[in-house]
Amino acid sequence: MSTDKVTNLTIFTTDWAKEDRRSVKAYLNGEGDSRVLWWHVNRFIHQHFRPKASLEKIMFCFHSRHQTLTLFNLAYQAYVQEVAKAIQSEGVVAGIRLAISSACKTPLSEETTCSDPS
Repeated sequence: MSTDKVTNLTIFTTDWAKEDRRSVKAYLNGEGDSRVLWWHVNRFIHQHFRPKASLEKIMFCFHSRHQTLTLFNLAYQAYVQEVAKAIQSEGVVAGIRLAISSACKTPLSEETTCSDPS
């Protein structure tokens, strides 16, 4: 839909969920993404290990886990891109050196955690 003439009438009469893969309507039509499945799996596992947990606690833990995994995934993708750029510009050996030196650093600081022979 064009946003040239967005009015109250178009906002309230347009079926926005039809175009959104994250919506319940898309899930029920079989066109959604895996968010609902991800929620059901997390809820099932959480209830299995913590049967007395409230739905509120399960939802909080779900969002905490989801955020942690998302941030880890983004950091990992940036790391892989950095190593790939090093390989493309300086060669495979430089990429291996960068990967090893990056693996020895903690994500929150620049201090090395591996034993440094020098």
